[in-house]
This record gives sequence, structure tokens and C-alpha cells, in this order.
Amino acid sequence: MKNFSKILCVVLALVVALSAASCSLSPQYAYQKDDIELPIGIYIYYLYSAYNSAQGFAQKSELYDAQTGKYDGKKSFLQMEITDDDGETAVAETWIINKAEENTKKAVAVNTKFKELGCTIDQTELDSTQTYYKNYWDQSYAEQMESFGISFTSFFEAGYILPVKQDEAFKAEYGTNGPSAVSDEELSSYFKENFTSYKYFSANLYTSPEASATDNGSVDTASTNTPLSAEEITAYQKEFNDYVTTLTEGGSFKDVAEKYKTAHGITEEPTTEKVEVIDKDTTDEILKTVLDMKDGQAMTVEIGEDENSKQLYLIYREPIENQLAAYTDPEQHKDDVLNEMKHDDFDQLLKDLVEKQGITLSSACSGYKPSMFEKAKK
Repeated sequence: MKNFSKILCVVLALVVALSAASCSLSPQYAYQKDDIELPIGIYIYYLYSAYNSAQGFAQKSELYDAQTGKYDGKKSFLQMEITDDDGETAVAETWIINKAEENTKKAVAVNTKFKELGCTIDQTELDSTQTYYKNYWDQSYAEQMESFGISFTSFFEAGYILPVKQDEAFKAEYGTNGPSAVSDEELSSYFKENFTSYKYFSANLYTSPEASATDNGSVDTASTNTPLSAEEITAYQKEFNDYVTTLTEGGSFKDVAEKYKTAHGITEEPTTEKVEVIDKDTTDEILKTVLDMKDGQAMTVEIGEDENSKQLYLIYREPIENQLAAYTDPEQHKDDVLNEMKHDDFDQLLKDLVEKQGITLSSACSGYKPSMFEKAKK
């Protein structure tokens, strides 16, 4: 009887052990509630992405050694204090974990909003994109990612499906008949008040010597540019000023550009055209010039640090109304304007949803630390 009891105890212990083993082999989730399931691999994906971003911020420090990946001689950069693009400062390891948690919770909010608004993803496009991602995964990422605990399913969901869901939820939120629908009048007003349309082309006020091969086959780059003569520069200035007059009198920029190409035997299109929101604090000389111009104005400006690098620009700030039709057309650029207008609002909406729902991640997330990626590189 005693022997039977001992055997029974052993059997029971094995059953418990096997049960525990089966649990550990089942899929782990970073979040699992209300039909929303995020595999732990998604959290690791965000952790790895944050790790790489933090390393980029660390590399800006003079204390960082790019050869060893350490700072101050021997310490891991994970212990460095870094400053991100938003000006936030934190110890790298803490920043990475916080960013991974933030992005995983945001993924839950995206899924929640996507379902709430009744959004869908085109299955044909999903299948074709998945095939592309799978080939990319097999060729470049599988071995490394799988060693971290990131499956292809997690890689595809974090890298493609979630961004698509966020985009679809965004358009459903602010599009026609959405809970926060933006009217055509609001969109047009925002576009005219915030976007700038401009065009330009330039001429070098210097000549560049052709690169010549040295005796050992390498290219000699020691030669410097040579400034044009005063007469040549004056000729360019007169030519560009004539273009300004043509534009001021109502001529088209396209015709002016064609005239410039013909005059100088240029075969490639020299014009740069952009319609965008320009940062008021920009340090770019071209953009600073555009900001100081009025709609419909054309002007020439020399840009360059010295005579060996100066260029003469013809810049035209096009009346923004000329682009209004294209940028309020759903088939062209309307989504670009809507995104610029409401991106920050939607991001805040998702953050508020995280707070409102009190979204918390699985304890499984705490088992993964940024240091795991350092160990993998050794």
C-alpha cells in the first residue's frame, strides 16, 4: 500500500510537471482580452525597435564608442542618459522599455478603434503583401528575429497589419460620416492656411573638374571647384532676373524651365516642385527664403558658404489656390492634408483610449530586457 502511494505521488507529480510544460509551450501574449490578442513577439519587436532607436541617440554622444557599442570606456550604452527627438531625457534602458510598452498599448488601442469603427483590410492586398514580407523575412530577418522570440506572424502584424489598421481607423474617424468627420470647407481652409507650394531650379556659379584616376586606380578628389568669372556670374544673374520678370507678368514656370534647359543644353528636368507645410523654425536656406516670399512672387537668391560652392536659385512661390483642387481630391492628395491636419489629434485619441481602458500588458513582457539584444551581438 505504501509503495502504491509512492507511485501515485510520482504520477501526480509528473502530471503537474507536464501540465506546466504544456502551459509554457502554449503561445504567450503581450495582451489578451476582449478578442484582442497580441503575441509576445509584438512586444519584443517594439523592444528591439526601441533598442535600435536608443542606440542611435546614444551615438550622438562623444562618450559613445561605435566600435564597441559602449560608452565611457566600458559601460553598456543602456546605462547612458539619452535625449530623444522630442527632447525627452532618460536612461537608455528605461527609455527602451517605456517605448516598447507605449507602442504595445497603442497597438491594443488601434485594434480597439479599428473594431469599433467597423474597419476592414482588403484581403487580396493583405495576401500579396504577406507574400512579399515572407520573402523579405526569409532572406534577411528570420534567423535573427526568431532567436529573439519574434515569429513571422508577429513581424508581419507589427510591421504591416497594425500600421494599416491605424490608417484605416484614422480615415474612418475623420472621413465622411466618421465620428469626428472633417468637412470639405474645414479641409480647404486648413490647406490654404498651412501649406505652401513652391518651385525652383538652380545654376552652379562654379565649375567642377572631372575626377581623374591616380596611378593606383583610385579617384583623385583633391581638386577644388573653380568659381565662375564675374562676367559669367553677371550673365546668369541677368538671365534669372529675366525669368523673374516673366513669372511676375504671369508666365508659366514650366515655360521658363524649358527655356533654361534649351539655353544650357540640359536634358534632365532641373525643377524641384513641392507642396508642404514648412517648419517655421527651418534652417534650410531655400525654405527660409520661401517663407519670406508672398504667393505669386518669384525671386533669385545665391546660396552657398563660399565662392567655390555658391549656386544661383530661381524660386517661385506658387499661389496655394492653384493646388487646392488636387489636395482636396480623394483620388489625389486629400489624405495627405487630412493626415497633416489630424495626425496629432488621432495620436492623442489613442493615448486617451489607453488611459480610459486602463490597458495593462501581460506579466510575460517583463521577462524580456533590452540587454538580450546586446548578448545576441557577441
